[in-house]
Amino acid sequence: MRKNSKRLKRNNLLVFITFICSIFFIYNIILLGPIEKTIRYIVIAIIVLIDLILYLNRRKKNLPTLLIFIFICINLIGGFGINKVYSLIDSINKNKIVYSSSLITMQSSNIKNIDDVTKYKIGIIDDNLSVDNYIIANSIIEDKKLDKDNEIISYDDLVVMLNDLYKGKIDLMFISSNYVTMFQDLDNFNNIKDDVKVIYSKDKTIKKESNTFSFTKGNDIKPFSILLMGVDSEKEGLKKNAYANGDGLMILTFNPDTLNITMMSIPRDSYLPIACRNNTENKLTHAGWFGTDCMIKTIENAFNIDINYYLKINFKGVVSLVDNLGGVTVDVPKHLCTDDSNRQGEVCIEKGIQTLNGEQALVLARNRYNLALGDIGRGYNQQILIKGIINKLAETKNVNTVIDILETISNNLDTNLTTNEILSFYNIFKDIIKAKEYQK
Repeated sequence: MRKNSKRLKRNNLLVFITFICSIFFIYNIILLGPIEKTIRYIVIAIIVLIDLILYLNRRKKNLPTLLIFIFICINLIGGFGINKVYSLIDSINKNKIVYSSSLITMQSSNIKNIDDVTKYKIGIIDDNLSVDNYIIANSIIEDKKLDKDNEIISYDDLVVMLNDLYKGKIDLMFISSNYVTMFQDLDNFNNIKDDVKVIYSKDKTIKKESNTFSFTKGNDIKPFSILLMGVDSEKEGLKKNAYANGDGLMILTFNPDTLNITMMSIPRDSYLPIACRNNTENKLTHAGWFGTDCMIKTIENAFNIDINYYLKINFKGVVSLVDNLGGVTVDVPKHLCTDDSNRQGEVCIEKGIQTLNGEQALVLARNRYNLALGDIGRGYNQQILIKGIINKLAETKNVNTVIDILETISNNLDTNLTTNEILSFYNIFKDIIKAKEYQK
C-alpha cells in the first residue's frame, strides 16, 4: 500500500508538471496569432490529447517516466523558443520612447555645471509640442529655478538659436540631446561635437500613441503604406533617439491583390511646409527634429496621401540586417565611397552586380555627393537596396537566420506596427514566395 501510495504521488507530480509545461507551450503557440493556424491547432490538440492520456493513466504502475520527461522537455524548449522570437518581435515596436533634453553652452564658456548658471541669457524653442526642446527644457527651468536669475529668450527656429549661441548673443540654450546628429551636417555646425559642451541633461519616458489603423482587420489584408525612415545616427539603439534627421525617406505601398510593393523616394532636402511648425517651409529632413509624427504629417500634407505606418532604422540596423542576411546582391550604378557606420574609416564599392556586406550596403544607401542627381540619385540607390533586401528576405527559410536577424536589429528598429501585424507579414511573404515559384 505504501509503495502504491508513493508511486501515485510521484505520478501525480509528474502529470502536474507536464500540465504546467504544456500550458506554457500552448500559451506561446497562441501568441503566434496569424502564423500557420491549422498546424498550430493540430499541435495544441496533440499536446492536450497526450496530457489527457497521462492523466487517465496516472495510477498505472508502468507509466512511461522517460517519455514524460521527453514530453516535458519538448514543451519547455518549444515554449521558450517561441517566447524568445515573440519577445524580439515585440521589442521592435518601442511602446515607450525616452526623450532627452540638454542645456548646452560653448566649449570656451566658464560655465561648468547647472549651479553656475546665474545672470545668463538662455535660449529655448517656443514649441509646446516638442518634448525634447520645450517640455523637458521647461521642467529643468522650473526644477532648477533658472528663470529667477537668468533671462529666458524664446526662439521660433532651432538653427537661428544655435547661430546666436555661436555668436555669443545667448550664453546657453536648451536642445535635444541628439543635437550632434541633428546639426553636424549643416555648414556652420560641422564641428558641433567639439564646439559645445553639455551643462545638464534630463530624460523623460513617454508612451507612444497607439495606431488606429490595422491592415489585418477582418479576414482580408487591406492595402497599406509604410514610411521607411533611414535615421542619421551612428549610435546603437533607437529607444533614446526620438528626434533625428530623416535622411532616407521612402513610402512603400503594398497591394494585397497583386502582391506588389510600389516605392516612392522623397528627397530629404525638399523644401516643404513643416506641419508642426505652422507650415513654415524648411528642409523635409528637419521635420525629424520634431519627431516622427511631424515627419509623417508633413509628407501627408505635401502629397495628399495617407501613411498608415512607419519603420525607422539607423545605420547600425542596416549593417546588421544585411550582414545577417549573408549580404544582398545588387547592381551598383557607379564607384562610391563614404565613411563607415561609425563615421570613421572610408568604405568603397565598385560599379556592377555584386553581393554587398552591411557596411558596403550602407555606402549605397548614404552616398549622394558623388551622384549627378544628388539626393534624388541616392533615393534611386536606396530603392535598389530595398529591393535586394526584400528579395533576400523572401528567400530566407532558415528559422535560425530569422532569429539572428531579430536579435541584432531589433534594438535599431522602431515602428508603430503591432506585434500581431508584424507576425502577419509571414503570410504576406509566404504568398509572395508562392507567386514567385508559380512564375518559374
